[in-house]
Amino acid sequence: MVSCIMKKLIPLVFIGVFFVGCKDQDKESPEDKGNNNSSQVVEEGPDLSGIEYNLSGDSAFITKCTRVGQVIVPSVIENVAVTGIGDNAFFGNIGMTSLVLPDSLASIGNSAFRGCIGITDITIPPNVNSIGISAFSGCRKLKTVKFLGHAPADAKYMFKDAPATLYFDPGKDGWDKPFGGRPIKPMKDFPG
Repeated sequence: MVSCIMKKLIPLVFIGVFFVGCKDQDKESPEDKGNNNSSQVVEEGPDLSGIEYNLSGDSAFITKCTRVGQVIVPSVIENVAVTGIGDNAFFGNIGMTSLVLPDSLASIGNSAFRGCIGITDITIPPNVNSIGISAFSGCRKLKTVKFLGHAPADAKYMFKDAPATLYFDPGKDGWDKPFGGRPIKPMKDFPG
């Protein structure tokens, strides 16, 4: 009786294996995805993990960032240019060790990077025309800040407790007077 049942089960097992093996043949395997010759282009947006933002018309504003390590602020979010870093957006982010800001940036809010003790240098993009009160206050390891554009309006406590030297492009306006309570030097004097 056992041999009779086995004789009936063996063909069923082969048929089951055949159907299971053929079931997913028209689906792409991960290897096939890299070799896809279709004309479709899938664009990936920037990695926004740990970043919160608001959209307003044709501008995007970073409102909070909890990323650690190197932080690269995207230049575009949802097809809209990132033009502002909001008040307190990076406040107290002690795990951030370096920061890259996009050229599209025009404003940095009050206390935007206050207490970010891990950053040592930063480049302010050429279009930034406004930096808020205490924007870099408490950035105790901040040694160098390069300004690529005209001098923004000087704000109270901008670099309080930040031992930075500020470097500027002598071809840009507004660098003929003290700024941010910190020493200023022309870009040609930048070390390295």
